[in-house]
Amino acid sequence: MIIAAVLGSVLLQAATAEPVRPAPGNSPAASKTVDAAVVQAKAKDDPNQMVCRSEIPVGSRLPVKKCMTKGEAEMRKFEDRQALERSQGDTYRH
Repeated sequence: MIIAAVLGSVLLQAATAEPVRPAPGNSPAASKTVDAAVVQAKAKDDPNQMVCRSEIPVGSRLPVKKCMTKGEAEMRKFEDRQALERSQGDTYRH
Protein backbone atom coordinates (compact mmCIF):
# COMPACT_ATOMS: atom_id res chain seq x y z
CA MET A 1 0.00 0.00 0.00
CA ILE A 2 2.84 2.37 0.86
CA ILE A 3 4.61 1.48 -2.40
CA ALA A 4 1.49 2.43 -4.39
CA ALA A 5 1.31 5.83 -2.65
CA VAL A 6 4.99 6.56 -3.28
CA LEU A 7 4.74 5.43 -6.90
CA GLY A 8 1.64 7.59 -7.42
CA SER A 9 3.38 10.69 -6.05
CA VAL A 10 6.45 10.07 -8.24
CA LEU A 11 4.27 9.70 -11.34
CA LEU A 12 2.34 12.86 -10.45
CA GLN A 13 5.56 14.84 -10.08
CA ALA A 14 6.85 13.51 -13.39
CA ALA A 15 3.61 14.45 -15.16
CA THR A 16 3.61 18.03 -13.83
CA ALA A 17 7.33 18.69 -14.40
CA GLU A 18 8.46 21.09 -17.14
CA PRO A 19 9.78 19.32 -20.24
CA VAL A 20 13.40 19.99 -21.06
CA ARG A 21 13.73 21.97 -24.29
CA PRO A 22 16.98 22.12 -26.25
CA ALA A 23 18.53 25.49 -26.97
CA PRO A 24 17.76 26.90 -30.42
CA GLY A 25 20.42 26.67 -33.08
CA ASN A 26 22.79 23.91 -34.08
CA SER A 27 22.86 21.66 -31.08
CA PRO A 28 24.38 18.17 -31.06
CA ALA A 29 21.01 16.73 -30.06
CA ALA A 30 19.35 18.17 -33.17
CA SER A 31 21.98 16.69 -35.49
CA LYS A 32 21.65 13.30 -33.80
CA THR A 33 17.89 13.39 -34.42
CA VAL A 34 18.41 14.09 -38.11
CA ASP A 35 21.06 11.40 -38.35
CA ALA A 36 18.72 8.90 -36.70
CA ALA A 37 16.01 9.75 -39.23
CA VAL A 38 18.44 9.23 -42.12
CA VAL A 39 19.58 5.90 -40.67
CA GLN A 40 15.98 4.73 -40.31
CA ALA A 41 15.19 5.73 -43.89
CA LYS A 42 18.23 3.83 -45.17
CA ALA A 43 17.32 0.80 -43.05
CA LYS A 44 13.92 0.59 -44.77
CA ASP A 45 15.58 0.47 -48.19
CA ASP A 46 18.36 -1.96 -47.21
CA PRO A 47 18.25 -4.85 -49.73
CA ASN A 48 20.24 -7.08 -47.36
CA GLN A 49 17.64 -6.92 -44.56
CA MET A 50 16.16 -10.33 -43.79
CA VAL A 51 12.42 -10.76 -44.32
CA CYS A 52 10.48 -13.83 -43.18
CA ARG A 53 6.92 -14.83 -44.03
CA SER A 54 4.73 -17.89 -43.78
CA GLU A 55 3.73 -19.69 -46.97
CA ILE A 56 1.30 -22.57 -47.25
CA PRO A 57 2.62 -25.15 -49.75
CA VAL A 58 0.25 -26.73 -52.25
CA GLY A 59 -1.37 -29.85 -50.79
CA SER A 60 -0.75 -28.94 -47.16
CA ARG A 61 -2.40 -26.86 -44.47
CA LEU A 62 0.75 -26.38 -42.43
CA PRO A 63 2.52 -23.08 -43.13
CA VAL A 64 6.25 -23.09 -43.76
CA LYS A 65 8.41 -20.15 -42.73
CA LYS A 66 10.45 -18.80 -45.67
CA CYS A 67 13.26 -16.29 -44.99
CA MET A 68 15.20 -14.31 -47.59
CA THR A 69 16.68 -10.85 -48.04
CA LYS A 70 14.56 -7.97 -49.32
CA GLY A 71 16.56 -7.96 -52.56
CA GLU A 72 15.91 -11.66 -53.13
CA ALA A 73 12.20 -11.21 -52.35
CA GLU A 74 11.88 -8.34 -54.83
CA MET A 75 13.74 -10.31 -57.51
CA ARG A 76 11.53 -13.35 -56.94
CA LYS A 77 8.40 -11.19 -57.18
CA PHE A 78 9.67 -9.64 -60.44
CA GLU A 79 10.56 -13.01 -61.99
CA ASP A 80 7.24 -14.57 -60.94
CA ARG A 81 5.36 -11.67 -62.53
CA GLN A 82 7.36 -12.01 -65.76
CA ALA A 83 6.70 -15.76 -65.90
CA LEU A 84 2.98 -15.18 -65.38
CA GLU A 85 2.83 -12.53 -68.10
CA ARG A 86 4.74 -14.79 -70.51
CA SER A 87 2.41 -17.71 -69.86
CA GLN A 88 -0.71 -15.58 -70.22
CA GLY A 89 0.63 -13.91 -73.34
CA ASP A 90 1.22 -17.25 -75.05
CA THR A 91 -2.39 -18.37 -74.61
CA TYR A 92 -3.83 -15.41 -76.52
CA ARG A 93 -1.73 -15.75 -79.68
CA HIS A 94 -3.56 -16.59 -82.87
